[in-house]
Amino acid sequence: MGHTKFSLIMSTLGRSDEIIILLDSLLLQSYKNFELIIIDQNDDDRVEKIYNQYKERLDVHYYRCDRKGLSLGRNIGLEHVSGGIIAFPDDDCEYEADTLDKIAGFFEENSGYSFYTCNTKEKEINNAALETKKKDCDIGICNFLSVGISFTIFVRSEAIAGFLFDEQLGVGTAFGSAEESDLLLYLIKNKRKGKYHAAHYIYHPGKTETPQRVYSYSLGFGALFRKALLVYRMYPMFFIFLYRIARNITKLCLRPGDKIARALVTGRLSGFLKYKSLAKVKKIENNSH
Repeated sequence: MGHTKFSLIMSTLGRSDEIIILLDSLLLQSYKNFELIIIDQNDDDRVEKIYNQYKERLDVHYYRCDRKGLSLGRNIGLEHVSGGIIAFPDDDCEYEADTLDKIAGFFEENSGYSFYTCNTKEKEINNAALETKKKDCDIGICNFLSVGISFTIFVRSEAIAGFLFDEQLGVGTAFGSAEESDLLLYLIKNKRKGKYHAAHYIYHPGKTETPQRVYSYSLGFGALFRKALLVYRMYPMFFIFLYRIARNITKLCLRPGDKIARALVTGRLSGFLKYKSLAKVKKIENNSH
């Protein structure tokens, strides 16, 4: 058993068979020093039944949450971690048998790095689930959006001791994505070093792009850039946003009938304009009483 313990936080809603695939992949891990923390946001007992099937075979902890929201669920999970490395597997991802072994080895050999990310693809076909970098690289402000999605991020617990996921961001909120990018931005802001590994994979099914889905995710993208200015005071992010949105608008002008391109542009602009920091939201709420 390895020296470093992993705490894997899985917040789940609406899935069951996919969870079994993840748990079976955890049973096969060559590295055994980990715990799984399940935050169940379902209104029924589908996940509790699965937990009961695995609780004698895995170090797994189960918590119910009546409120919905991915970031909320992960924050509840953070209250219960005991490991030195924290990760956030999706309820429909799958690890290779040596995933935790490779990551533990990276952290043991690279004490100067606080977080690790890797690549992702669909298991049955050689198709990336995210457009990512083709080579290993250190993670910074210019590339963090293309080198880390939530279930591929592993971070030392001390590096996020003061961090909470923004409960305005992520699935189940008004801004339907970018909670993991916010985590990476927080780490970069606090001068933590991270490394992306192009040849390491965690499996995840591909998603069909629809205008509604693209719009929801784009809202989170725009909100993240606004938060970078309001909260983190990372002003170069504004110019990165301008460059990206100008590129998106150019593509839309070339294809004015493309509903996906239109959803991307309108979602990103709307998210940027509508996002308010939590501190500002609380101030507005207090003034209204």
